[in-house]
Amino acid sequence: MTTKTVASRGRGTTQALYILSISRNSRFEFIFTNLTNSQSKFSSVFDIYRLYQSSTLYREMKLRSSILHEGSLNVLQMEKVFNTLNGVWNLSSDQGNLGTFIITNIRLVC
Repeated sequence: MTTKTVASRGRGTTQALYILSISRNSRFEFIFTNLTNSQSKFSSVFDIYRLYQSSTLYREMKLRSSILHEGSLNVLQMEKVFNTLNGVWNLSSDQGNLGTFIITNIRLVC
């Protein structure tokens, strides 16, 4: 993601937001032109993208990753454990696994 100054036929010189995306073997380029003289729209997009990138651990939970350490939950910053339930069945696949269900203010972990 970048911003560039571009010459627009309708608005003259203005800012444009360039977003380059790659999916499988294809590349996509999206260009958004700023129709007003406000820079806050593009800075908001950058802020939201930065926050999205920094929240990966909250959105993606992978077994045997940094979520667990020596069998106990790694509590994230500002996270509080509300309840721990033992003897809960995880039925995510064709077979069931008996485990622990942990409820925090941010996530549910089984």
